[in-house]
Amino acid sequence: MASNSYDVLVLGSGFGGSLLSAILAKSGMSVAMVDRARHPRFAIGESSTPLADSALARIAKDCDLPELMPLTKYGFWKRSHPELTCGLKRGFSYFGHRHGQPFDASDQLVVAASASDDVSDTQWLRSDVDQFLFQLANQVGALCYEGVDYHLETEQAGWRLTGVGETSPLSLRAEFVVDATGPAGVVLETLGIADQTHELKTRSQAVFGHFAGVRTVADMLVEQGVDCDRHPFSCDAAAVHHVLDDGWMWQLRFDDGTVSCGHMLPALGAREMLNPRQVWDERLSAYPFLSQQFSGATLVRPSGGLQATGRLQRLTSVAAGKNWAALPSTAGFIDPLHSTGIAHTLFGVRRIAAAMLGENRLRQQRLQVYSQAVIDELKFIDQLVEGCYAGLPHFRLWSAWCMLYFAAVTSQEHTSDPAEVSSFLGADDVEFGRMLIMARQKLQATLDGDPGPEEMASFESWLRDALQPWNRVGLLSPEAAGMYASTAAPM
Repeated sequence: MASNSYDVLVLGSGFGGSLLSAILAKSGMSVAMVDRARHPRFAIGESSTPLADSALARIAKDCDLPELMPLTKYGFWKRSHPELTCGLKRGFSYFGHRHGQPFDASDQLVVAASASDDVSDTQWLRSDVDQFLFQLANQVGALCYEGVDYHLETEQAGWRLTGVGETSPLSLRAEFVVDATGPAGVVLETLGIADQTHELKTRSQAVFGHFAGVRTVADMLVEQGVDCDRHPFSCDAAAVHHVLDDGWMWQLRFDDGTVSCGHMLPALGAREMLNPRQVWDERLSAYPFLSQQFSGATLVRPSGGLQATGRLQRLTSVAAGKNWAALPSTAGFIDPLHSTGIAHTLFGVRRIAAAMLGENRLRQQRLQVYSQAVIDELKFIDQLVEGCYAGLPHFRLWSAWCMLYFAAVTSQEHTSDPAEVSSFLGADDVEFGRMLIMARQKLQATLDGDPGPEEMASFESWLRDALQPWNRVGLLSPEAAGMYASTAAPM
């Protein structure tokens, strides 16, 4: 059995763990990355954003990893790595549906995030991207182990991992460990870190997979006589949201013709749904538009069939300590809504790397700041997401509450360097936080009054005024009528 000592042990080789391993190895640290699974493997969390792109570009420049730059823009990606599957993402589109009723053309919201296809964001086929970054980490000097059944324990000098790989036993020691295992939370569990999921207000679960043969939303709309000329970009080149009575469905198109699709529905509790296919079919059949859209669709990924979860929300009480740190995706998770996952992970990668590579005397202080920031940011995302669910089944209230997210994200995107701000989505903005609390109270008062068009218009008017200090792009403008063509940050 070989025994090796390293500066850093990274557990988990998704895109976050692989990127951090590459950064630290490139800087001269000895890094071992270990994963129980093997690449390529199915994963979701696929929708990039301008904040994600700017953070990845900053990593590429600051950490001398030019291999990352092609992944920051759709056009660059397609020219440099046509073998890595991605999809075009120009922004966000939303379509409201009511149980058993035909689609109403007035229930649309389309928000641009990029100015053209060439500089657009992307949908990541994670099996391709994660494997690419795993290989990059190995190429720049990290020792990468996959398919390892391991056990982690603390010892006086740091950490010890023992396990069995494909060919031989493994024993690794390290001064520092990074938990990039997502919901497994291996380090959090080893240390017995207290959980505080009970503080989160969002309660949702998912059933999902990748499909072929899903008709485009644009084709469906044209067939139903809906004018698509008002859309600022092709509505399918987006993170598509079908907003339902008690949840929503995502659709993310890849260039290979497949679509990542998932139903988000109220959480049943900790347990997973017993029959994902039955749940899937029942939700499609309840909405005529979706039923027609999927009439010829077939599941193509993962090989094991539709995936289902219990309640998705989770939150730790501590995200870093003296000799360890957890990526944001390990520290907690809220919901796929708003596509915050990739960007938040990349922000976390940069902050952990800065703490590790900076002055030793400041490491502990930086890790403490990081820990509290990540927890505060997850709670902030929870607020931005929960209000959307609360507005259901009213598409108009859902759309109005989305403007809080777009105000937060565009405020950050329109700064000179979005990747250099102190807090993800401006979660440390005290005034925005106060306004958010007031907005939720106003929303609840509107909901309690069994709102009609006048009450919902009143809420929109109040929110328009409340958002003024952060509204750089004309959100809730009556003239826009739900079609926002000028919300992308200038290049």
